Amino acid sequence: MAKPPPPTSTSDPALPTTATTTSSAPKSSSRPSPRPRGLLDPLAASARSLLASARRSPVTTLAAAFFLLALVMYGEDARTIAELSIDDYLYPDADLYNVSGLPPLALPPLTCDLSSGRWVFDNVSVPAYREKDCTFLTKQVSCLANGRPDDMWQYWRWQPNECSLPTFDARRFMEAMRGKRLMFVGDSLNRNQWESLVCLVQSILSKGRKKIVKRGSFNTFYAKEYRATLEFYWAPFLVESNSDNPNFHSIKERIISPERIEAHAKHWKDADYLVFNTYIWWMNNADIKETQFEVLV
Repeated sequence: MAKPPPPTSTSDPALPTTATTTSSAPKSSSRPSPRPRGLLDPLAASARSLLASARRSPVTTLAAAFFLLALVMYGEDARTIAELSIDDYLYPDADLYNVSGLPPLALPPLTCDLSSGRWVFDNVSVPAYREKDCTFLTKQVSCLANGRPDDMWQYWRWQPNECSLPTFDARRFMEAMRGKRLMFVGDSLNRNQWESLVCLVQSILSKGRKKIVKRGSFNTFYAKEYRATLEFYWAPFLVESNSDNPNFHSIKERIISPERIEAHAKHWKDADYLVFNTYIWWMNNADIKETQFEVLV
């Protein structure tokens, strides 16, 4: 998405298998049509729900940020997200809001519509990290490493119209994550989010006490000082498919097993926090075949 040029003032810089059945993908849903008031109204309600839970868990604030990013990236195609109740997937008894040794986190009021706002140029509080300072960032998602001559795009942040979002605090986040697992599951969008989160927190960790281990569909960042892991698991359809190999998934004929997820789910069953995404892979082909087969990863 192209961004406007920066304003002059910073005060408001504003493997292979045989298919048995063929079906169109994704299958039609029995859910009623979205409410006529438009996309942002129900999505804003979901965002406010996230903020309510964030008062108990700073980690949920991160989920709210990813929610907003998905809203911006997917636009009208995010309409179906409005049908979902985020409250169904949160831990209502999580009590991570008050982190020992740190002042309380100032959160926006619940009445603030996070989806209503604008991108503003801010060369004071952002960027939260610089590409050149994060050795864990892969070249495929690094603009500078791929030849972009400027870095001005790093100085934009989302500003809600009615409130302000708290600045990401890596130390607070890692304290809340102490002894826990956070896992992203999905395709390259979630892998990008995982890499970005790793870059956000790695600077507060001691040298020799942080590392990434890549094994098959798993990418795991170890923060040894906090006994915590930030993980990414490749599963573009979430259910089992012939695209589950993280290195060889550019397959012309997609085949999924819509009733099978156990091969993936066994890896995340003990995670404390899960961030799922799946979308564009369902839209790449007019038809997706479905069958029962053994996934080889």
